[in-house]
Amino acid sequence: MTLARAIESARAHDLRAHSSQEAATRRLLANISAIEERLRFHRAAVDDVFFARRDAARGASSEIAGEATLADYPLGFCGVIRDQVLARLVADDTFRKLIGPDVVLKKIFVLLKGVYFQNALQLGNLYVDVANDTVFIDKPKIEWLRIADTPFENADSWSSVAAVGSRYYEVELYPNLLFPLAFPAAPFFAIRSSGRIDFFQAQDILFLKDLGDGLRRTRALLDDPAFLERPLPEPYRLLIERSCGGNLHAAFPLEYAPTDVDSLRAQVLPEFDALFRQGDAAALATVDRYLRLIKDATLRLMRMDLRPSPAELDRLRAERAIPAAES
Repeated sequence: MTLARAIESARAHDLRAHSSQEAATRRLLANISAIEERLRFHRAAVDDVFFARRDAARGASSEIAGEATLADYPLGFCGVIRDQVLARLVADDTFRKLIGPDVVLKKIFVLLKGVYFQNALQLGNLYVDVANDTVFIDKPKIEWLRIADTPFENADSWSSVAAVGSRYYEVELYPNLLFPLAFPAAPFFAIRSSGRIDFFQAQDILFLKDLGDGLRRTRALLDDPAFLERPLPEPYRLLIERSCGGNLHAAFPLEYAPTDVDSLRAQVLPEFDALFRQGDAAALATVDRYLRLIKDATLRLMRMDLRPSPAELDRLRAERAIPAAES
């Protein structure tokens, strides 16, 4: 694997219909009942695995990603379910014969209806969601549509991802001007309805796509006046400074170094531009280490559970600086 391949893999998560897939798609639609049966079969098998794990955990906090726990399954497990169903489909000779050898079958990550982050599949020129019940549990587990009939947008700008993220996760987003190294992959802090502050991330996909395009999305964000309209509320800045400002790696893996837009442009982004001069394989190793660092920092910040005092939370909610309290 090289960095160029990793970037192409990220770009491949876009959903796009192709004229070369139309004949194959007509064949898929002729066999759609049998295809749906195999999708339901493999989704049920994944459910069985997770229900067994949930029962074995006996209520223990078994966090998979972000806020999702086994006790919540399938809520919040969209990507996990998609990945495991896909692995089973690829190994299923019956399914492979149904769709034929010339059909596109891949993971996608899109913004759906301007409201949801969606981890789904592309099958020919069809959009296929095998985890359709992971936000609202009473919905059908499987949904498919022609791509032309799917209300989606590819994740192609930080502003559109932020707009969906603030609604999807019910968070308030603020610029991350405290940990400049993390900025290209995690340019926002997210404050939740609980009052906790986290990094807001849109997975690694947008960062890798952006890296391959000279960080044009990150530069556009830095050129957006609305991005800096609301600085991080001071109680949160002080909390982070007290918890991470000592720059002890054992306490927090990212350097606390408050910055501004000009410094990000002049000092941080050039470091990423220089990656490609390392050679493709070496650059990939650097990016892998970087993304592991961001993931580690994201989990550690989440587990710090930083939130201001109840009185400060009430004030910030009254000012609409943070989300309303959890109901």
